Parts: sequence; structure tokens; C-alpha cells
Amino acid sequence: MRINVRPASTGDAETISALNAEVQALHHAQMPWRFKPPGQESFSPAAAAKLLAKPENLLFLGEIDDGPAGYIYGEIIERPETPFTLAFSQIYIHHICVASAFRGSGLGAAMIAVVENAAAARGIGQVALDVWSFNASARVFFARAGYTPYIERLWRQVTRVSQSESD
Repeated sequence: MRINVRPASTGDAETISALNAEVQALHHAQMPWRFKPPGQESFSPAAAAKLLAKPENLLFLGEIDDGPAGYIYGEIIERPETPFTLAFSQIYIHHICVASAFRGSGLGAAMIAVVENAAAARGIGQVALDVWSFNASARVFFARAGYTPYIERLWRQVTRVSQSESD
């Protein structure tokens, strides 16, 4: 099994869109009230092409034995100093997808390494990402790759009160 990770081009938009369907289906199954089902309304080839066109976005296609098996999408983020924080740069990984048939092959780790190398080559010392609490396998994968929590988001579902009820 030969793993190759290469920069994605606009010609890969349809492949990236198709690969995303599996991840989109997982998210939709867990939170159908938040995530759209896979299809043209979730992450179309046109949406993938738009991401590929932006210079701050880094998209790489992972291949196994010359066939598409996954992708990773990161964004270079530059933040100026504010009254509260120092200036910083990071690459933020928005998506990582390894087709289920290729999980455990090392492709995910290879794609993460490519993004980390891209960060280092640009003098960026931080790569960040988020993971949904329900996605236990992803949480284990990222921990094995050396990623540790640095912020926690909390939420609470609330019921909207109509104006007549609040009067």
C-alpha cells in the first residue's frame, strides 16, 4: 500500500466533495437538526472549488495506490494583536476525511504531517482543530497525533418563548 498526499487542485473539487459525503453523513446522523444530509446542499463540488480558489486555504488530497482515499482542508489564520491578545498565526484544520475503507492505513497521520510541515515552512508554530464530542474515534486519532484540548465550548438548548408568554 503506497500513500501519497499532494496539493489538491480545482480539478479535484468533485473528488473532495464525494469524499466529504461520508463525514457529512456521520455528522448528520448524530445531529440532524444541525447538519445537512450529504448532497448538493452540503458540500458540493462548487463549494469545494471555492475553497480551493482562496490562497489562505490549504487542501491536500490523500491517495492510496494512486486512488483518492481522503483529504484535509486547513486555513492559514493571521490575527493581529488586540488589547487582550498578542498577534498570532496558525493553521486551522477545518476538515479531515479518510474514507472508511482506508482508516487505520496511516493516511490520516500522513495528511496531518503534511499540514504541520506546511505550517513549519511558513514559520507558523501552531496547528489547531476542533472535534465533536460525539466523535470518539476522531478524538482518539487526534490524541494519538499529539493534539491536546486548549478550549472547551459549552452549550445549552433553550426553548424560544413567544412574546405573549413573556408578557
